[in-house]
Amino acid sequence: MMSCKLTAGLCAATTILAAQLAFSQPALAQAPPIPARTPLAVVPIAPAKAVARVETNRVDFAPGQEMPAHKHTVPVICFVAKGAFRTRIGDAPERTAPEGSVTYEPPGVTVHYFRNASASAPAQLQCASLAGAGDKELNVMLPPGS
Repeated sequence: MMSCKLTAGLCAATTILAAQLAFSQPALAQAPPIPARTPLAVVPIAPAKAVARVETNRVDFAPGQEMPAHKHTVPVICFVAKGAFRTRIGDAPERTAPEGSVTYEPPGVTVHYFRNASASAPAQLQCASLAGAGDKELNVMLPPGS
């Protein structure tokens, strides 16, 4: 027990803090030395591309909202940060991209749509465009029906 020459309230608070620190020490001692890495995807870029910069965007979708048909002039990798999406890229069939998954939009390939799968909750993508020194326009919206 600690000897208390402080006011009663300060002494009680100090005793509680000391007990909390003592309790939390074993948890701190068990933490790994560095944060854990979990592989999410390996995305081959074909054809290979010299990358001079990576442009990143957060894309916020309202419930049920859709990004219409578009293409990219550079490879684009997206991470589903929140929610889930229904998407159709190129000739591939529609698929669901759940939260935590990674999608790849190759350059020159039509992304028919990227739709928030929820009619009641927002969703979010975090995307990285792999741009070369000469790449200026990275996104091209296509006319409806493309």
